Amino acid sequence: MMQVTLKKPVIFALTCGALVILYFLHHQYTSLSSHPSLPSSCLHPRNVDQLLDILNTSDTQTKRPGCYGALRVLLDRLYRVEVSGTDVKVPPGMVDMVRNKWFGGSAELYEKFEHPRVIIVTDRYTSQTSTVNPLRALRPKPDRDGKEALNAVKKEIEASRPGCNFCNDKQTLEDTFGRIYWEKSHIFTAENAFRFYDYTGMVIPADIHDFMELDAQTFETMLTYSAPTWFGNIHEKNPGKTHPVMLWDILGKAGASQTHPHIQMFIGTGYYPGKFGEISDAGKRYNSATGGSYIQDIVDVHIALGLGFKHKSAAVIVPINPTKDREIWVVGKDDIFDWSWLYYIAFRSYIEELGVYCFSQGMALPTSTIMSSPLLGESGELMIVKMGARGDCTSPYNDVSSLELYTINSISTDYYETIAAIVKTYERYRGKHPEKYEGV
Repeated sequence: MMQVTLKKPVIFALTCGALVILYFLHHQYTSLSSHPSLPSSCLHPRNVDQLLDILNTSDTQTKRPGCYGALRVLLDRLYRVEVSGTDVKVPPGMVDMVRNKWFGGSAELYEKFEHPRVIIVTDRYTSQTSTVNPLRALRPKPDRDGKEALNAVKKEIEASRPGCNFCNDKQTLEDTFGRIYWEKSHIFTAENAFRFYDYTGMVIPADIHDFMELDAQTFETMLTYSAPTWFGNIHEKNPGKTHPVMLWDILGKAGASQTHPHIQMFIGTGYYPGKFGEISDAGKRYNSATGGSYIQDIVDVHIALGLGFKHKSAAVIVPINPTKDREIWVVGKDDIFDWSWLYYIAFRSYIEELGVYCFSQGMALPTSTIMSSPLLGESGELMIVKMGARGDCTSPYNDVSSLELYTINSISTDYYETIAAIVKTYERYRGKHPEKYEGV
């Protein structure tokens, strides 16, 4: 058995005498700086209602001509945006229930219910359509306060400790090339017992059974050392394997088979499999059609809308065209440490600010390639995580229906609540980890 143990996480992993590099191709976007004609956060909306007003062209062109014109050009290049709604007639027998039981006697919410507005956003290059109506979050459902939800999650986690396979590496399968170990937190890699792809590995922090206890160092090491080294070993074994993808579900409601934190890994043969392949292909079509950068322009639009910000070479956004509620994207450029830090901030914002305890995450990393091999110039450019909430962890109701599976994504949370939570977490951790903010 081969055992790899290093004392410092690095993106360059020496495996079997070969230097494996995660190379981020610059043809997709050259920087995460703001679009030259688009001022950052130029419109300053604070909630979805204000965003709806901004998207009303006749209302906003005269009020913000310099900012709005540039934004609208870029927005329309990326998305088809519709603001729609028809009045709702509430029968007399339902007025008291709707006004008082559903909306707590709020005249403002009742008026919005009678005159609803919905944003319909379709990505012109992936065809994904998402709609947002924040009032859907207030539709009738079982009462549960934040403390009760957290206690239920903690109880589930504690109940899963006895007999946990992932608390001990000896109870997991081993890759043919051995395991990759990290001494602190006893991080190790393992083989998935029931493969869903040809090579399927896992990164597991053995000493941390509760995902809420993941510290910054463990989080960073898993993403910047353990996973890249595993991908490098697979690439060395099979040079055709070039496009790294990871996924991570938190708790059973989100699809996790084990409560213990574990990131799953697989690697595509010359392309990103599945959804990240759609993003990669969309970027090529966008560049061919417009000459622009798909990812950079998405980042710039969201920063201008007040739905994102940058941290060094990385950026975080709350997309207006999400797949799930509370969706967050973290996009990197060429520094995996900047990206992993901002990802950690997003992860902590779910737990500490938004009360999201069941969530799913998908990640793509840049093409990994042996230094002496030709660089792949057509693909392998992504450094991104997409993460979204999976609903109340203890609810008997599913958070996915035929609507999301086969047609469109219906969103019921306010984008601006989510970005505010990320900003608050980002600033709080400035005091805890000042070294991460040097030069910011």
